[in-house]
Amino acid sequence: MIKNFLKLIKNEFLLMLRGSIFTIVLFSLLLIASSIFSLAIRNITYDIEITIAFLWIIIFFISLIKVEKVYANDFSEAKLQQYILSPFALEIIVFIKNIMIYLNLIFVFIIFSPLILIILGVQLSYLIPINLLLILSLLSIIFISSMTASITISKNNKLSITSVLTLPLFVPILIFSMALTEIVDFQISKLYLFFIAYFLLNLAFSPLLTSFALKRLSV
Repeated sequence: MIKNFLKLIKNEFLLMLRGSIFTIVLFSLLLIASSIFSLAIRNITYDIEITIAFLWIIIFFISLIKVEKVYANDFSEAKLQQYILSPFALEIIVFIKNIMIYLNLIFVFIIFSPLILIILGVQLSYLIPINLLLILSLLSIIFISSMTASITISKNNKLSITSVLTLPLFVPILIFSMALTEIVDFQISKLYLFFIAYFLLNLAFSPLLTSFALKRLSV
């Protein structure tokens, strides 16, 4: 069983590596969007909250696109049947796949982040706090996106429209991210605990709801 589990992790890791090119393309588009945003407000005085809000909204769309791309490819009807027949519950497979997507996005963002902050005119002293904030918040973003993606790719058209119901789940992440930027130099705050607690909350039901929606594909 352990050998099969390690093999599952290895396979998901290889799938993540093969999808890294698409992730790099998405973050290249983020660089372009950041350049346009920076040029558009170059003559306007603004606080870092505006920049973080812009960055987090773009990261949200990148995550959603990335997750939907992975789920559409890896959970096609034929592959889904193989996952269902595997010795592991679909919820476990969903969890591992989400973690791999998370690691992929985080790794690429950390590489791109210095250039992104320079383009946006943010001091590099904020580099570590912003990376830490994204590391914490992206966990919930990925698991929420997995629910949205699994519903969206469902064959059941009536079910697909309910994907919009997951969008409000992203709002607390944006609100608390903005709240943290009001603290001088992003000093360690109990607000960081929110992201951990919110992730644990999503972890409790996201794999279940995601696997349920995916199983509807096989109906």
